[in-house]
Amino acid sequence: MSNKLIEVLELRDNVTLVGGAGFSKTLLSRSLNLTEDLVAADGGANFLPTQSVPKYIIGDLDSVVSPEKWVGKGSKLIKIKEQDSTDFDKCISSIKSKKIIALGFMDQRLDHFLAACTSLARHKRLIFLVGKRDIIFHLPNEFSIKLPINSRVSLYPLKDIKNVEAIGLKYPVENIIFSSVGKIGTSNVSTSKNVKISYKGSGMLGIFSSRHLDLLYNSM
Repeated sequence: MSNKLIEVLELRDNVTLVGGAGFSKTLLSRSLNLTEDLVAADGGANFLPTQSVPKYIIGDLDSVVSPEKWVGKGSKLIKIKEQDSTDFDKCISSIKSKKIIALGFMDQRLDHFLAACTSLARHKRLIFLVGKRDIIFHLPNEFSIKLPINSRVSLYPLKDIKNVEAIGLKYPVENIIFSSVGKIGTSNVSTSKNVKISYKGSGMLGIFSSRHLDLLYNSM
């Protein structure tokens, strides 16, 4: 992907990115209330209501239906032919915004979802994958949030991770070497309204309830 391509994307700091696994109108509305621009990853445009016009449609463009319709509404099509990356990767490599809420990447094909999780760990940016029940994102090294007590707080490592510390969780995480093929930290629960988690390195994914989208998005 050329630097020239990246430079032509005129986007603000907060973007909703939609993918081809589908999403509800309610979830889209919640995301658009938090963000300033809308981008579609190829066939993600097919799930958009007519009044929601993406600024860009990005990908190999083999799945978007009636692309001329979107062009007529003002969308710009960006075709990236290479097949060495997913449409999700193509999009987040092009979008330089500070925060991205990504809808339509979780609730259908498991292989696509796992590939997106790998991208989260690789890019280490504020990108929130949001589905019907869950939000998953790359946890920053210092993370704090106010949540209702008894909220689900799951930690899932994609690498070996040491030196994890936490305040406000039911099950201790200290003195544990986290690993995707060893000790993981799913199904923990908040015992305080103030939850704090820290660790060194990278590769830790946080998984929360999608009910907490606004809280998570505004906490970072």
